[in-house]
Amino acid sequence: MRNVLLSGLRARRTRLLLTALAVALGVAFVSGTLILTDTMTASLYQEAARDAKPVAARATAGGRFTDDDLARVAALPGVTDAAGEAAAESLVLDPDGRVVSVLGATATMIRALPDRPELSALRLTAGTFPGPGEAVVDSATAAERGWKPGDSLSLATNPDKPHPVRISALAEGVPYFTVFVPVSDFRAATGVTGWGAIRVAGPDQRAAADTVADALPGAEVITGAEYADRLAGAQVGSVTMMRAGLLGFALVALVVAAMVIHNTFAILVAQRERELALLRLAGALRGQLFRLVLAEAAIVGGLASAAGLGLGLLAGQLGATGLTMIGNGQMTASTQVTPLTVLLGALTGVGVTVLAAIGPARSATRLAPIAALRRPDAPVEAATSRRRALAGALLALVAAAMVSAGALGNTVVLAAAGAAPAMLALVALGPVLVVPAWRLAVRPALLLFGSGGRLAARSGERQPRRAAATALALTVGITVVTTFLVGAQSLATSSTAELQRRFPTDFVVAAPDGRRLPADLAGRLAALPEVQRVEEREGLWVFTEDGVDAAAARGAVASVTDTVPLAVVTDVQSRAEQIGRTVDMLLAVVGTLVVFSVLISVAGITNTLTLSVLERTREFGLLRALGLSRRQLRASLLAEGMTLALIAAVTGVVLGIAFGVAGVYASIPHAWVAVSLPYPRIGLVVLGAAVIGLLAAVLPARRAARVAPIAALADE
Repeated sequence: MRNVLLSGLRARRTRLLLTALAVALGVAFVSGTLILTDTMTASLYQEAARDAKPVAARATAGGRFTDDDLARVAALPGVTDAAGEAAAESLVLDPDGRVVSVLGATATMIRALPDRPELSALRLTAGTFPGPGEAVVDSATAAERGWKPGDSLSLATNPDKPHPVRISALAEGVPYFTVFVPVSDFRAATGVTGWGAIRVAGPDQRAAADTVADALPGAEVITGAEYADRLAGAQVGSVTMMRAGLLGFALVALVVAAMVIHNTFAILVAQRERELALLRLAGALRGQLFRLVLAEAAIVGGLASAAGLGLGLLAGQLGATGLTMIGNGQMTASTQVTPLTVLLGALTGVGVTVLAAIGPARSATRLAPIAALRRPDAPVEAATSRRRALAGALLALVAAAMVSAGALGNTVVLAAAGAAPAMLALVALGPVLVVPAWRLAVRPALLLFGSGGRLAARSGERQPRRAAATALALTVGITVVTTFLVGAQSLATSSTAELQRRFPTDFVVAAPDGRRLPADLAGRLAALPEVQRVEEREGLWVFTEDGVDAAAARGAVASVTDTVPLAVVTDVQSRAEQIGRTVDMLLAVVGTLVVFSVLISVAGITNTLTLSVLERTREFGLLRALGLSRRQLRASLLAEGMTLALIAAVTGVVLGIAFGVAGVYASIPHAWVAVSLPYPRIGLVVLGAAVIGLLAAVLPARRAARVAPIAALADE
């Protein structure tokens, strides 16, 4: 059987190539996701370890430590140095004396710096460590505001007595808009004299932690390593969520790949009925045939997994580079390829391929040798089955119930889980529904391809299960695309509508807590020609005239508010634009991820049509002998590919709209929901699917057109 296996692989290497490609892409998605998230996790841990590197032990308590506590800890044996940690929120006035705000929020975090720079772990990108009257600002805020060392700021924890400081340095790797100042300036600006935590340096972390714990009864004392783990843990939580989301897309890709693999092996087994029957007559047992088909699948899966791991490594590196560019940061850790990633990638590729081939392998064992040898052509498949229709209808009802319950109960997980029975319902009902769907979807092909389209008109009726399985692979990808298009646009529309409901105005001008705006400010704003009216509510609500350019309105309002240092302006329109930019970024990321499943779907359609060409060689030869031209033959296969893609597109769009709307209802309060369908983008999805179908059929069509009529008629 080994010789049979190897000769069979050599004889069908072209047919198995696209199957291997589908597996490789699925493995690449899984391994690339693991490599990327492992690299991100390692980088975050390195960043956290950098901040905790000078710390041998750290003590915290429910209350605040005093200077006496700090002095006692500093004098302990095994402690080389000690510093207190303290933080407070404050207003910050920029060099022009205006309140610095981020999206309308004015609170800025002020942190005390230890006297010794070594205990701060700050990584300066410009300037020098601050002395009295100086400050360090995070480099991201400085770049956004145009600040540089030497510029002046004021810390206005007490608005009546702002504390001036000069920027001495910029630091990276710290939270957005954080100002670090020496202890004396911190206390003068905030009035805080206690310490929220004490960090110590020493040669032995465990010994230092034990000594400090004895000196501070009731305090929680941890080592520097434990402190690093805690810092990293808070950040790694987001990486864990990202990994879950990416692996969700990888699962979609694997499901699509499994459909392609199952379809391919089912066709190969059907085409090899005579060969397998001859093996049975020669003495092969059912179990040997079963193992033969599975062995072929395992070899294809193993080779494809190796290629997929290589592609996954490249994808992980590209993903890390892309995140670095988007985040304007740097992956400090080298690319992480763990043994677990390699093992999971290999098991995924081989496992998915073998599992997908079990059904066709079982079909091979059920062949009756004499009957198979006497049957020159496979019969037309039966599409309908009461049992299949009933099972599909029940699964569809379960899916609808789960999705509806998730949407009504604001439970995203339940709504998302409804996708599983929905896909199973499609698998069951696909052969039942594909025949009427084919009759409708083939009409554009009839107009485009004429006689070629008429030849394709009955193709789906002859092989409904194959047509349904092929279309289903692309349906999954299009469903995911449409779900995110509808969900993202509806969430953006809902957020903007809620923002407009809360602030039905163009600008809101307010003052920080405890401060009042000048009494004449409303009148000065109302006097602007760009302003329609000003209402005094929670601050001043400024309504601009219709038709005024947004940039001109912002400039006009700023010309007045810039003369009031404590005026904080919230641009409602800018908030809405920011929401739109965020949605566009999300769609770009999702679009990149879905490319994998679409590529696998293209491989599936191409594979199915190629195998169909090999299976229907005699049919094509007879048509050529009867006068069908090569162009008409190519057109018929192009029409089949386009029809399959259109069926997948329409089905995927309908499901995607349903899942997208349900996802919006499950994600946010129902009172906020404003469903918005992106009709132009959905139209592009349908058009793109038709183009995909045409492109996937190009190679099979060329192969069919090259077959000589006499050679085709002689094919057995």
